[in-house]
Amino acid sequence: MLITKALLWGQKELKDIVERPRLEVEILLSFMLNCRREDLILKQIEDIDFDIFKELINRRKNLEPIEYITNSVSFYKYNFFINKGALIPRPESEILVEKAIGLIKKHNIKSVAEIGVGSGVLSISIAKECDVEIEASDISKEAIEVAKKNIEKFKLEDKIVIKNCSMLDCLDTPELLISNPPYIDPEFKLEKNILDYEPHCALFAPKGGVEILHNILDIIKEKRIKYAVCEMGYDQRESIKEYILKINLDREISFYKDISGHDRGFVLH
Repeated sequence: MLITKALLWGQKELKDIVERPRLEVEILLSFMLNCRREDLILKQIEDIDFDIFKELINRRKNLEPIEYITNSVSFYKYNFFINKGALIPRPESEILVEKAIGLIKKHNIKSVAEIGVGSGVLSISIAKECDVEIEASDISKEAIEVAKKNIEKFKLEDKIVIKNCSMLDCLDTPELLISNPPYIDPEFKLEKNILDYEPHCALFAPKGGVEILHNILDIIKEKRIKYAVCEMGYDQRESIKEYILKINLDREISFYKDISGHDRGFVLH
């Protein structure tokens, strides 16, 4: 099949499935041909293997995230490797990176720890911007493999160390703790494209989604960690405030919102 016809066919197949069918077809085709999207216009009269292309389109029709199909995701200023072993990073988590970088530069922080490293995008984005040493943990060996690939890609093996454990169990106490932990209520009905493909251990947390966030606050108090930036659910602000009072955590807290105006995280300092 010619690329010109493949573009039209794919667009027709995805028109009722995705918001921007033309764009997604171009992304899948350029992935298949290992070229830039801009180069497709120069290849319009070339033939492609229709069976391979059809398989990619069918995976997308089954609502598999395009990031998993192409093993690629853009985050902050960079492009990262991704697969089903790790949660797909969302744009709102870029705010966490910016908040962490601001603390690091303001207080000359040198040591950072991340709980739940996932694909590694938070630690890597921070390490690219700041002169810090980072330790990170994750309970998922699959996620750690993804993170290690990204660390190797950006040649940051001397700045980021990843360990397979829970919370800070195998990490040194940092000056700054960051985390985008699981915070979704298990009863919450997620979209099929998320529920069927992304790792549940990175999505859901007990007690209405706040248990791991509360555990992180316990760790901050126990280990006397000076600074922290954590992502949270849009409806968890009051639970966080109440728990800080309950455990008598002597830290100032400020909450930040995402681009939609929803509460999305907090900073302890």
